[in-house]
Amino acid sequence: MKANVAGQGTAWVPPTDIERALFEAKARGDWDAYVSVLLGADTFSYKPKEHVDSRKLVVDWLTEQGPEGKDCLVVYTRGELPGRRYDAVACPVSLPFPPEEWWGGELEGLLVNPGSPSGTFFPDAKRGRRHWKALKKSVPDRGHDADQMLTKYTGPLHGPLAHGLACGAHLAVHNGVIWNEVGDVYNSYEEDVETLRESWGVTDRQGWQVQVTALLEGRNSPAEPEFLLQLRNDLARQYPGSHRDPSAWQRAAASVLTQKGMSQAVIDLLLALINKIARYEERFRADGILPPDGFVTSALGYDFGRAVNFARWGLGARFTEPHETEQVAIHAGELARQVYRSWEEYSAGYILGRVLRFDEEEFGHMYESALTPHRILTQDPVSPWRNIPFQLDGLR
Repeated sequence: MKANVAGQGTAWVPPTDIERALFEAKARGDWDAYVSVLLGADTFSYKPKEHVDSRKLVVDWLTEQGPEGKDCLVVYTRGELPGRRYDAVACPVSLPFPPEEWWGGELEGLLVNPGSPSGTFFPDAKRGRRHWKALKKSVPDRGHDADQMLTKYTGPLHGPLAHGLACGAHLAVHNGVIWNEVGDVYNSYEEDVETLRESWGVTDRQGWQVQVTALLEGRNSPAEPEFLLQLRNDLARQYPGSHRDPSAWQRAAASVLTQKGMSQAVIDLLLALINKIARYEERFRADGILPPDGFVTSALGYDFGRAVNFARWGLGARFTEPHETEQVAIHAGELARQVYRSWEEYSAGYILGRVLRFDEEEFGHMYESALTPHRILTQDPVSPWRNIPFQLDGLR
């Protein structure tokens, strides 16, 4: 992944494959290839945070001075986003810039990844818009739910932080964001704020702290599935092979629940839940999530995996700080290692927690959006799950 850059004492490491492709096209002088890579990538620019938060209809992009001393529009690829700027926030931009983005000022040209070997200056980007639009027609449209594994080669690749971030890789792969980044944004500032507000009811730091604590403590998901799974674990330890018999599981559950004084209506609901879990596990085995004789030992992985992404959304929304986000990821990894023995076990638990919460045995989007990342993460040779031991240093 290293690219030799003349004039630098050490080899430059492209943050992601996008910056590597930009650098290589630039080195060849193939500017159509460069622009095509740029048009197919996530690109961002910065706006004043105060103006974005006030939801003004029109918010001007922040500019930088170009090589010719004139103000330029600036875009960054995901891997080259700078560190946190407290006065400005990263917002997605669509290239080529529409005409209205050039109105209202004497802007000259476009700066791409300023200061990076992957960057360049297009002094005629305003006039070349028609050519860029023609190039864009041949660029594949990733669209929503891209299911793409993106790695930051300058980010954590080994150790507790990388392990913790890899526990959040299901959603990172599904959302097409870098899995091993604790950076300025997850999607973008506005999207991160909206995700927390609309999906979690979180609008401030206090709300973020409450929810991330609940996720790490396994309290965000319903308690009933975990109770039943732990009961089956006990049964399987006492009577090896009993996990293959849902009726034995149900009899044991009915006995325990009766001793606890539960009503027959509650008992019936939980016995039905056992059947639902058994049906999901049958599908998991057919789809390769579980081995032929495998079963899910815990569904807590769903909360742990979401905790990692929730922390990153909170960072992008400015509700927390980078070091806090890293600690959440590390703690989530520690918790996962206490509950599971392998990435495959962890993934099965994550997926079961997700589908029990949202899928209703439809095997639709909520299932497929976890199954595809599972396959990518377990099969791709460069996946973190293929390169980071689940049990770090052999410790459980």
